[in-house]
Amino acid sequence: MEANFFRHLAAEAGILLAGRRIEKIYAPADNVWTLRLDGKDAARYLLFRPAKIAGLLFFSAQKPANPFTAPARVMWLRKRLGGRRIIGCRADWPSLRLALELAPTTRENPGRCLILDLREGLRVCDEPDTDFGAEPEWPGPDEVMANKDIWREYPQISPPLRKRLASLDPDDARDLYLQVIRGDRPSRFHAPEEEEGPGMPLVWPSPGRNLSFDTALEAAEAWGARTLFPDLEDQAERPEFVRLKRQRKKIAKALERLDQEKARLDGLIALREQGEALKANLYTLTGYDGEQNRIPERITLEHPVLGPLEIELDPQISPAANMERLFRLADKGRRGYVHLARRRNELGKELARLDAGGAPAPGQAPRRHGGTEGADAPAPLPKRWQGLAVSLFTTEDGFAVARGKNKKANHEMLSRAASPFDYWFHAQDGPSSHVILKRDHPAQEVPERSLLQAAELCALKSSFKGDGRVEVMYALVKDIRKIKGLDHGSVAVDQVQGTLAVRPDPELEQKLARKA
Repeated sequence: MEANFFRHLAAEAGILLAGRRIEKIYAPADNVWTLRLDGKDAARYLLFRPAKIAGLLFFSAQKPANPFTAPARVMWLRKRLGGRRIIGCRADWPSLRLALELAPTTRENPGRCLILDLREGLRVCDEPDTDFGAEPEWPGPDEVMANKDIWREYPQISPPLRKRLASLDPDDARDLYLQVIRGDRPSRFHAPEEEEGPGMPLVWPSPGRNLSFDTALEAAEAWGARTLFPDLEDQAERPEFVRLKRQRKKIAKALERLDQEKARLDGLIALREQGEALKANLYTLTGYDGEQNRIPERITLEHPVLGPLEIELDPQISPAANMERLFRLADKGRRGYVHLARRRNELGKELARLDAGGAPAPGQAPRRHGGTEGADAPAPLPKRWQGLAVSLFTTEDGFAVARGKNKKANHEMLSRAASPFDYWFHAQDGPSSHVILKRDHPAQEVPERSLLQAAELCALKSSFKGDGRVEVMYALVKDIRKIKGLDHGSVAVDQVQGTLAVRPDPELEQKLARKA
């Protein structure tokens, strides 16, 4: 993070944090921290990721997903931080550090300060360093422009600042430098648009297209959300090659078991011929009753078409009962063939998805769910979606859409697959499939065309699909609650984002069907 931007961010964050209580701390990934604060506002969570260049510090109403088991470091911090109120904030902005002074507690060795260091990480201590918060020295403008490595001695003279100064004429550059020294609050804060690349938020516009914000907090959140949430999802997908290899091996074993099952079913189906031979010659076996006068275990009988067949019989039952048993086993084999073919088709599709590269190779930038690439180049869905009974689509704007095929899939999409900031669609006043539109991060904008297409896909699997006009509501997944004790798919909606009126077009399914 750029030091001069952090100067204003730390000042705004200090005002927002003062008096707040740290309820709990989480670690959604290695070196990523979430502090849950008291209150129900949009600044409920403070998200922090230290990094030498791309450090993140922002507030969010959305908490990232966490591992099922908290690491030991998290448990250690919870014992010292949980329930403690923030009574003061101090910033050492040139070094990208923020110290949170915590209320006293009777706990053993709790520490008085929580240091958020965007370069080094998070630590608890009794007092910050003696030079913490000292005002930096400022070299002259000529020295700033003459030495490209000046940031090593003066960290507030960042490469983005030097680049900005170099782009201006001398008078404007001198004015900007003086404003930076004084810490004048700019009228707007800036961050590059998503299509321009990751970049970073700055006090001045960066080259290319920029988004502007009233506060540093807003700029930090917009940039941080679109950076952190996709990164966390990508981390959850690693290591991809190991996972893909294991899945292919698992599918190969399943196909091998299906070959064995096919041989067993073939044997059962062949019993029909023995049953037909037994039926044709049943009159010759009337003397056998399966009790005192038992039939032999093996007998050769003439089949009307195939000729002589050797038949294995159960001597404990009558010939007629043996005939019924053979036909029953043959029918069982025929029914099993249907399930065998279905399962083989499922495994074939799953293997095709893996062979098509369902996940990016190491070092390859993953494709996101929305953008300019369109439906012909869909982004890979996270692995937690694999195995669900869902139909997959890609909107014309490139957003992935999943539609449940049954109640169980509707339930599982919400319970283990969808992200809290994804959009959920359902018919307004009646039964329908659940539909999920994937987003990369909570702040990602979804074009109206994609919202309407997702709503129309929902309407096509609703009780109103024959109507000319269907109303479909949509909400954030985080606002959908599964109702305990009721059937899968039964939910309550805490807050609806909106309602869309669509006219279902059956051709849309084929048009948007996701390509492998």
